[in-house]
Amino acid sequence: MIYHPYGTTGLQLSAIGFGGMRFLDQKDVEGCAALVKKAHDLGITYFDTAIGYGDSEAIFGAAFREMKKQRRERPFYVSTKTNKATAGEIRRELETSLKRMGLDYVDFYHVWCVMDKDSYLKRKLKGALQAFEQLQREGLIRHICVSSHQTGVEIEWMLQDYPFAGILLGYSVMNYAYRDQGISAAARLGRGVVIMNPLGGGIIPQHPQRFDFVRTREEETVVQGALRFLLNDARITTALVGFSSEAQLEEAIAAAEGFAGLNAEAVEGIRSHLSTSFDELCTGCGYCDHCPVGVPVPKMMDSYNQFMLSGRPESIAERLGWHWGIGRKSPVYDLCTECGQCEEACTQKLPIRARLREIREHVQKGRK
Repeated sequence: MIYHPYGTTGLQLSAIGFGGMRFLDQKDVEGCAALVKKAHDLGITYFDTAIGYGDSEAIFGAAFREMKKQRRERPFYVSTKTNKATAGEIRRELETSLKRMGLDYVDFYHVWCVMDKDSYLKRKLKGALQAFEQLQREGLIRHICVSSHQTGVEIEWMLQDYPFAGILLGYSVMNYAYRDQGISAAARLGRGVVIMNPLGGGIIPQHPQRFDFVRTREEETVVQGALRFLLNDARITTALVGFSSEAQLEEAIAAAEGFAGLNAEAVEGIRSHLSTSFDELCTGCGYCDHCPVGVPVPKMMDSYNQFMLSGRPESIAERLGWHWGIGRKSPVYDLCTECGQCEEACTQKLPIRARLREIREHVQKGRK
């Protein structure tokens, strides 16, 4: 396993992390906990969960009971999250998380799911950051972190506004351009960077032929190629993979064990292939993100990507709701005046207006 420094904390974390959101059967606590322990045996030291991931924290707790017996010799680090804003709510959720996992403290506690600058400022105004600081003084959390779905520009602003120890954000070969500025800012400011959805939320392994271009060696799989694209980025601490089976775990571990640095030509080849061979997919450059009436065009196009790759119309609303926090009843679907400014700015010349109409139609069908 490869280990990277997490910002300026002095901690070294495994380059592959265990995401606790995709257990195959959460009712099989013993079986799922065995997978967690297996990951630790193979060198993974970063374990991420959340109070909203069903029984995930309890599963981790079952594994941690055994792992804690050797924690001094074989350390591991725990990450969880809260989307609450007030001191009382945050404390109650943390106490619940600690109880479920059988822990005295959490290493990385995240201000969870910051969707935009306004939502961050609202939580800050309600005292969320002060509440985290108090819990840190009490020794219940070690490091104050943030989980975000914002653009790179917004992420940079937020990291400059508050000294978070690190950030958790979605990033892969599919959307690297959209958040690249935020990752660069985190590295420049000395913050840890943990990547969620490094496999495009499962899209990449589900379409191995389409994403074959990420492989830089004959013997590697598409999953390994996509992970190595991230392992090659010195700004990134850990790529967080949601494991459901031992086979998935071993495939990801092999990506790290057999990693050899990619040269600049190989990296550029992957990036340029995404824009040339995937010219129908939005690459997330963000140039269209200046709609005069407030349509979040990059988020809409990202969700349309999921539709094109999966073939499931319902994936649009799922992506917008779960990843971007835009529900079916949001007014944004009816804002577009078809002025064409987004298409003029689009470097790929995508039919954005037509796609926005299609998105609205699919979402409206789901409202009934």
